[in-house]
Amino acid sequence: MRWKIGFRFLAGILKLVTICLIMICPTFAQSDKPSVRNKEIELGFGAELQQIAPGGWTTGVIPVPIDAPEPFLALGVKWLSESAAMISFRSSTDGLNWSVWVKLNLDNHAEDSPGEYTGSLVFLDRESRYVQFKIDSETGQPGLKKMKLNFISPGATTRQMQDQLQNKMFEELAADQMQSNKYPKPSVVTRTEWGCPDGQVTTHGTLGYTTVTHLIVHHTADVNTHKDWAAVVRSIWNFHIFSNGWSDVGYNYLIDPNGVIYEGRSGGDNVTGAHFSGVNSGTMGVSLLGTFTDVKPTPKALTSLRKLLAWKADQRNIDPTIRTLHSASNTVINTVSGHRDGPAPTECPGNMVYTLLPSLRTEVKNLIAGISPVVGVSAASYKADQLAPGSIVAAYGTEMASSAETAPGLPLPKSLGDTSVIIRDSSGKEITAPLFFVSSGQINFLIPEDVSTGQASIQVVAPDGRISSGTTMISQTAPGLFSADASGKGIAAALVLRIRPDGSQNYEQVSRFDDAQKKFIHLPIDLGPESDQVFLVAFGTGFRFRSALGNISAMVGGTALVAEYAGPVADYVGLDQLNLRLSRTLIGRGDVILEVSVDGKAANMVTLAFK
Repeated sequence: MRWKIGFRFLAGILKLVTICLIMICPTFAQSDKPSVRNKEIELGFGAELQQIAPGGWTTGVIPVPIDAPEPFLALGVKWLSESAAMISFRSSTDGLNWSVWVKLNLDNHAEDSPGEYTGSLVFLDRESRYVQFKIDSETGQPGLKKMKLNFISPGATTRQMQDQLQNKMFEELAADQMQSNKYPKPSVVTRTEWGCPDGQVTTHGTLGYTTVTHLIVHHTADVNTHKDWAAVVRSIWNFHIFSNGWSDVGYNYLIDPNGVIYEGRSGGDNVTGAHFSGVNSGTMGVSLLGTFTDVKPTPKALTSLRKLLAWKADQRNIDPTIRTLHSASNTVINTVSGHRDGPAPTECPGNMVYTLLPSLRTEVKNLIAGISPVVGVSAASYKADQLAPGSIVAAYGTEMASSAETAPGLPLPKSLGDTSVIIRDSSGKEITAPLFFVSSGQINFLIPEDVSTGQASIQVVAPDGRISSGTTMISQTAPGLFSADASGKGIAAALVLRIRPDGSQNYEQVSRFDDAQKKFIHLPIDLGPESDQVFLVAFGTGFRFRSALGNISAMVGGTALVAEYAGPVADYVGLDQLNLRLSRTLIGRGDVILEVSVDGKAANMVTLAFK
């Protein structure tokens, strides 16, 4: 079911899209801070090791000492041995049925004493209740003297918090780009925001600083897929402090597969980390979350890596394509190097990253050289991972237009103030995009409906010929919901349609702007008598080319709702609407969250209120 919406209801929404001169940057919510727990066990070994084969022994079964770990169980292992025996582990939920044995790789970031070994951080299912270790030795003796186990429950990150972390880098980029004529620092999730138990500044040691001359790339050699990357970062922090015995997380920055950059070691710019085999002076360490021995990093992770390296290289006047002396190790290495280029033997950052370093160095240099970056995000959600044909986009950069101008009407112009936007899609076709609005730092435009899906480039040509360029992924759907304050979160930009038994209809607002509080506030939805049919009409962009209506999932306060219509709003370019029949079980629920996914892709969450 689709209803025509009068201009008086949509004028405010369209104004937010087309005349958004200042980007509203959502503030990270500090509520629901994850609870990080860890428990250490130290084991001494002697006759209790059981020989299972020539050269092979097992420990006893070790109960997990943490109840109900969330969202997974992480395990740091350190051992003292007379020889470099191979250690494997397995886990069980009941002590009877066991996983296969998995080799415990060495963590070559740790600075171990002779005979001391540190394994890479292990991630186990949250249901794991027992672990066991196997020792394989070529000497005929196990040689294992002692083992220290650090069990970690990093605490689950709420979905709303995860959504804010994923969006933060895009929401703040435009402001960062205005700060200097150097390549801009990409937005970074701070330690406070990812839930570091120490907070913004470490409490476990003093800070040291260095003059950065070399940029070192790592991988964390752990999980490649996860829903809660902030929890993975918290686990690494815990592992580095309690297993490795460091004062803080070793890396300066970490990057997840979605391209989100996390602040690592506290202390700000140029703080000395612990990541380059004991010769950390003169380096900045950046680690991609995951194992990349046989698997390539995601394009989004590599894009963020390039931007982060370009920022630091430009700030320190480092040529990313040359080799220079690294004073701390007294060796000549590439200014952009992998961990394996240091003095300790290691496979880090994995072959699939290490083989990319030559091209990465050139790409970083090109970023610095003169083509200004631009990032395109959904004008509704501010997500940049995917954009859809026919959707409204906000692009952020610098010096993209000489003045602020708004499209005078329909059809939308393809040039405003001599600024234009060109989309080059995966087929190689170049299409000039229709424009809603242009300014020096922001452009709002429409992704043409005939653009091909796949990797695409966005090129902004300014009046003086200056070119800003970026890349994006075009997908059939990339759902975003507008919010009342145009921030991508908070109260939904929506209406309520009420149909009475006599067939009469009227629309009702779900929010209003409070002049005293200087913000939008809820107008709670009144579902009225049972004879009324009440529908929510939520506005967004990026889902008009959805598949079947049944492939839309909508939850309001945890209650599943039926989608009656999802598609374009007549006469409003790029604007989509989602019509949901409201359930009377929502009466009295107060403030609730609207969660929508289209063809398996989640939109940003917005809120409603019910009487």
